[in-house]
Amino acid sequence: MWLYQLPMAVGLPLFIVLVVGGSCGILLLLRRWVSKVAPQGDEWDRVLSYAVGAYGVFYGVTLALIAAAAYGNFTEVDGIVLQESSSLASLYRTAALLPEPQSSELQEQIIGYTRNVIDVDWPLQQRLEIPVETDANISAMQQAIGSVQPASPAEILAVQQSLDQFQLLVENRRDRIALTHLALPGVLWIVLSVGAVLNAVLIALIEVRNLRVHLLMAGLLALFVALLLYAIAGFDHAYAGPIAVTPDYFQDLLDGLFANEP
Repeated sequence: MWLYQLPMAVGLPLFIVLVVGGSCGILLLLRRWVSKVAPQGDEWDRVLSYAVGAYGVFYGVTLALIAAAAYGNFTEVDGIVLQESSSLASLYRTAALLPEPQSSELQEQIIGYTRNVIDVDWPLQQRLEIPVETDANISAMQQAIGSVQPASPAEILAVQQSLDQFQLLVENRRDRIALTHLALPGVLWIVLSVGAVLNAVLIALIEVRNLRVHLLMAGLLALFVALLLYAIAGFDHAYAGPIAVTPDYFQDLLDGLFANEP
């Protein structure tokens, strides 16, 4: 989607202009027709007020529910990324308790994995592609833990803790990758798009003598609809677009816990 290729400072104003301009365009197209066919008296406005009021409730509730669902998906992905980075930190700490050379090997693979998540996985997920390059780091971590020959109860415990943290890392990584394509069903975007057009049409059907007042009313309503639609689109693909989950949690590990490592 072209919207995901633009920064928010450019994409949001452009999207607002398109939605508000489209709404005002529909108003101008229908205004003359409305002035011709609208009957004299209060019947037209009374019937239209019922339609606009009922539609406003239905579309408003629909927008709110879909926006909440999209934001819920976004926060779910962010939570999973945080869990993966936390499991990496725990595994790194536990690796220090293993005997050499497995301890250093495991820590080096953890650092390498973290860098690859930032440099390799994330750009792929931003393009909605499934990353596989970090599989090699995962396999190397498993091999480093599996090659330990514990010689004391403390080392046995350290190996078991390392395996537990490694298993948690694998699960969190799988969840992060599996949610690359998490998005709202296409039918909901049809509902939102058609709903926005119908909203503009109903506003255009209101008989307002002053054109400027009519355009102002239509523009303000379209502005709010545009803001909601942009927010929903931004939250829809959690890894892509101007509103996206970032690899900051992993970068924090490199800048903090792993800072003294090569």
